[in-house]
Amino acid sequence: MAMELCINGKFTTDPSADDIGRALDGAPHPEGWYLILDDEDDGSNIEVTARAEGTYDVTADDGHREGHPHRPFTSEQAKAALLKYRAREPGWREVFTWHSDDEDGEEAESSFPTAKRSSEPPTWAVAIVVASIALVVLAGYARDWMPFGDSDYFWIGLIFLPMVVMFVAAVAAKMLEVKRASGWSSAVGRIVKSSTAAARHRSAGEATTVKTVPAVEYEFSVGGRKVKGNRISIGEDSGGANTEATLRRYTVGAAVTVYYDPANPKNCALERDVPEGIGKGLAIIVGFVIAFVGVVYWLATGAPPLVERHFPRANVPVVIIAASMAVLMLLFFVASWRLSRRAADWPLVRGTVLSSGTEKIEKNSDGRRSVTHAPAIEYAYRVNDVDYVSRQVKLGVALSASQSYADGVAARYPKGAVIDVHYDPANPSNAALENPAGTRWFLLGIAAALFALAAHQAGAFS
Repeated sequence: MAMELCINGKFTTDPSADDIGRALDGAPHPEGWYLILDDEDDGSNIEVTARAEGTYDVTADDGHREGHPHRPFTSEQAKAALLKYRAREPGWREVFTWHSDDEDGEEAESSFPTAKRSSEPPTWAVAIVVASIALVVLAGYARDWMPFGDSDYFWIGLIFLPMVVMFVAAVAAKMLEVKRASGWSSAVGRIVKSSTAAARHRSAGEATTVKTVPAVEYEFSVGGRKVKGNRISIGEDSGGANTEATLRRYTVGAAVTVYYDPANPKNCALERDVPEGIGKGLAIIVGFVIAFVGVVYWLATGAPPLVERHFPRANVPVVIIAASMAVLMLLFFVASWRLSRRAADWPLVRGTVLSSGTEKIEKNSDGRRSVTHAPAIEYAYRVNDVDYVSRQVKLGVALSASQSYADGVAARYPKGAVIDVHYDPANPSNAALENPAGTRWFLLGIAAALFALAAHQAGAFS
């Protein structure tokens, strides 16, 4: 059982009964003094807040319901309730009157329904994306009856259609959410937790990645009932370079303005405006897509006649594909070289290996199944009083090979080992254990080989 005690912003992990006793034995406390005992395993907690007359408001939450005593507690009553809760005695709930969102019929259900996870896309957006994919499939079968079906660019349009639809739907969903939030009510709240958390993600056929994100929790009152929230922004604060700044804005105990949906106060956030820089970001994405489409269009239309004019005996498709891949590898080499040069000057900080092992990666291509293994080294480090977690071993390189190779990498970083972590001072969440130099030269070698293949297929050596 993992518990955490917070006294006016000071945290104690796995507090003892004496820790709780000493906190309440210091009564009377000034108005606004608070204590929170939180069980991280089941999400329950008890909060004690000092009143002006020397008694205490006590609120319990078992993860599903909220409980209050019939009248304010004395310090001895509050201590007794906390000690029973810490010991998980069966009768700790008996001193509270419990209320849940669905106990009071339709009225309670409409007032405080369970909030949908903000990271989930709306149903209509998913339906539009699925419909665009279905349209691509149907259009492939009905090509002969469709406008421009005999054009060489028909398939190019079909390939890009779902990606464009997905991008537009995502932007539209977020903008609609921001517009709805502009009409939300506001209340004064208080930050009860401000730290970082590790967000892990794994896509099919890829190794697990971990990203450090701000973990901020706050509470506020609506209609005499306490509501808790943890959403920072409508735009979804994803951490990265702004993690430290976010935690500085929302320190434990700070008073904040909370914006909430009057129909569902659990749907709340600390920031409801359009995320700063989103316009610039969208412009960059749109520009990149336009440039990419333009390059593909030219490769399909302008490149073949150009190659045929200068190299009459050339294998045109192979020349275009090989040269294009060579240019792409060359761009990767330049990007890797610049990143490696910058990383050579990154500062070092001591870190600790949290876990060390390997991870199986399975991929299916053309009905064939391939299995590789990747080292799974997760480590923690601290920069500017902020805790970070990462799994990146070699900077900018995803490691995946044989089981013996993955075991060898994991053996270099056993669990509990103290290690040197290189981190980007502009974005401390970007860190690595090694700065490989050989990888970028490998990319250059591939680019040279592809250029040679293109030249050979163009007849330059005959």
